[in-house]
Amino acid sequence: MKFKKIVCAAAAFAFVLPFAACADKDEQPTALDDNYRNWYEIFVRSFYDSGDDGIGDIKGVTQKLDYVKEMGFNGIWFMPICQSNTYHGYDVVDYYTVESDYGTNDDFKELVREAHSRGINVIVDMVFNHSSISHPWYQKALQALKNNDTTSENAKYIDYYNFSDTKVTDKYAPVGNGLDLFYECPFDTAMPDLNLDNTAVREEIADIMEFWLTDMDVDGFRLDACTSYYTGNVQKNVEFLSFVNTTAKSVKSDAYIVGEVWEGTDAQIRAYYESGIDSCFLFTASAGAAGISTIKSTLSSIQSKPGEYYTQLLLDYQRIYDKGTQAPFLCNHDTSRAANMFVGDTQTKMGAGLLALMNGNTFVYYGDEIGMVCKNADSDPTKRIPILWSEDSMAAGQVFMPPQPGVSIGSDAYRYPSVAEQQEDEFSILAYYKKVMNMRHRHPEIARGTVEALTAPNESIAAFKKTYEGKSVTVLVNLSDVDTYTVNLADYGDVKVKDLIDATTEKSTSSKKSVTMKPYSIAILR
Repeated sequence: MKFKKIVCAAAAFAFVLPFAACADKDEQPTALDDNYRNWYEIFVRSFYDSGDDGIGDIKGVTQKLDYVKEMGFNGIWFMPICQSNTYHGYDVVDYYTVESDYGTNDDFKELVREAHSRGINVIVDMVFNHSSISHPWYQKALQALKNNDTTSENAKYIDYYNFSDTKVTDKYAPVGNGLDLFYECPFDTAMPDLNLDNTAVREEIADIMEFWLTDMDVDGFRLDACTSYYTGNVQKNVEFLSFVNTTAKSVKSDAYIVGEVWEGTDAQIRAYYESGIDSCFLFTASAGAAGISTIKSTLSSIQSKPGEYYTQLLLDYQRIYDKGTQAPFLCNHDTSRAANMFVGDTQTKMGAGLLALMNGNTFVYYGDEIGMVCKNADSDPTKRIPILWSEDSMAAGQVFMPPQPGVSIGSDAYRYPSVAEQQEDEFSILAYYKKVMNMRHRHPEIARGTVEALTAPNESIAAFKKTYEGKSVTVLVNLSDVDTYTVNLADYGDVKVKDLIDATTEKSTSSKKSVTMKPYSIAILR
């Protein structure tokens, strides 16, 4: 095993990265214990290996919980962790058992206990649109169909799926096995769609949610493929989401539910909040946007008034999303990475800064904090390669197996240094993420407050106030990548500078009367 590890690791990480200077250490403010959180998305297979087999596992994540907390994240979203036939886990074979590559149910329970002891909540990806073709439900349905059986216990499972005598749409595939039938499978032939109109299926889903909320003690769910429950039928999708939300909250009243509503406009996303779920991912701000990401657009060279644009963006999101809690993010396991969106490390950091200033729950994909890139946007596995913990490819915990056989883990995906190196560099992307995520804890108004536009000193500066429970912070953001501006504090009342965060290596400064903001900087006044 050790020899195999050396060979694989050498092929994957045969490169040397430079060292840099020391980072700030005092970054641990107390976070409010509510459903406004900084969430960190983890793909267990590619995260941290506790078992010396090159594959990430549950115990490995447990070992890195202190890292997660220190980075300012107080929530973890796990990509699917149920037993599955694939590397990604979105074809569930057993909803009640943790993927054997990752560990056991007891391993996961221990992780949740340890996370909760650190104030970190845990949500898991739940795939209710479809199951695996290997799931016992489908196999029992297939057996009943083959036997032309309408009376045995297996017969009920036929109605768990959408079978048809004809190919209803191009999303139906032949059942095979000597049967002249078709089944709905819009994502993949290995993922048959569930019949969500079936009362028995909904009862199964209710039992699954209760198991994870009670036995496994998770804090909620990320719901996969919400627009595909009933493809093209928003009203029925919303109704099913309402069922999921109501059922989950009947088990755990504060369960947090966030849905993947991958739509191109805010109006389309907003429609799904009628279900009552807490959040829908803000795809218009992300690398998954149908057009250009609104955050990327803020930093675009064609943006003549970036300060006004960003302030208005926050106001527009506040107006449109008048229900629930926004869930902005830069990227996830289905999109190009954040560092692919931006030009250079400075803009990559500033993109994270703009994300951190948005209302609601921020979501950050593992590896974005070190500026990992996706080398092939058409290949999902390349979006899910291992995070680089150390420049030493033999370091403890380093995952060296690709998420899927045949996928290259090349050094070119690691445009910037490893976690270990960036932790020693006060100007690194990691150090910046740590500052802005913890900034949200120091100033609860940022995530929760009502936004009010303020008069800005020039077109490059965004100026706004956020008010929550009678307290306010004023935020100034210098969105110029070249110019330094000095701002008179008296213009914003009797305030003092409480945070100054720079995306460049230049240092912004403040006095009792003014703040001098270097390019790409953020000032928090209180």
